[in-house]
Amino acid sequence: MAQRSTDYLIHSWLCVIAGNISPIDVITHVPILCEEAEIPYIYVPSKEDLASAGVTKRPTCCVLVLTKPTKGELSQEELEKLKSEYNQVATDVSELTSSLI
Repeated sequence: MAQRSTDYLIHSWLCVIAGNISPIDVITHVPILCEEAEIPYIYVPSKEDLASAGVTKRPTCCVLVLTKPTKGELSQEELEKLKSEYNQVATDVSELTSSLI
């Protein structure tokens, strides 16, 4: 098992990867890095959809979703809600991945 960074023990992450990136070599390393760090990941159909969800106009190949903001602080209630929602999504992603393999 790969050694985890200290940040992983503090934060929960989810990696969302666009499936229509060309050339594909741009993102082929991302799932491997996610697996080594035990970060759940999922593919979405298009980089445009991912950009829209991330509130940007630029097509985006990959987004790392954090449960704690890198700037500022969340209230305890917001943090608990976010962690609960994250855990549900991470569980769903893991179950989908397991059922496909």
